[in-house]
Amino acid sequence: MMMMAALFAMNVLAEKVNFKVANMHCQNCANRVEKALKANEAVSEVKVDLESHAVSVSFDAEKTSVEALQKALADAKFEAEVAKSCCEGGCKKHEGKEEKHECGGKGCGKHEKKTQE
Repeated sequence: MMMMAALFAMNVLAEKVNFKVANMHCQNCANRVEKALKANEAVSEVKVDLESHAVSVSFDAEKTSVEALQKALADAKFEAEVAKSCCEGGCKKHEGKEEKHECGGKGCGKHEKKTQE
């Protein structure tokens, strides 16, 4: 029972942030980004999408902050910005469709590659 309470508490405190890392160009960069973030013991998961320059980080919000994670990336010489949700910005990519883009509106960066027609 106590273990269930601990697991529940961990899920409640878990938070997720998405970064856009402009100067992440190769697999070595992606590895360095992941290593810099995982050095923080509050980070539970890091997912790097090299193609879209996107990084998703799950962390314990009671032990660290988005600013601290961003600073860790800056200290590793990466230019990281908190990614904006692709759907909140009015991208109209999903308008009239039931199925949403794989990012789930979490700012994957995939829409920025498209040029305006």
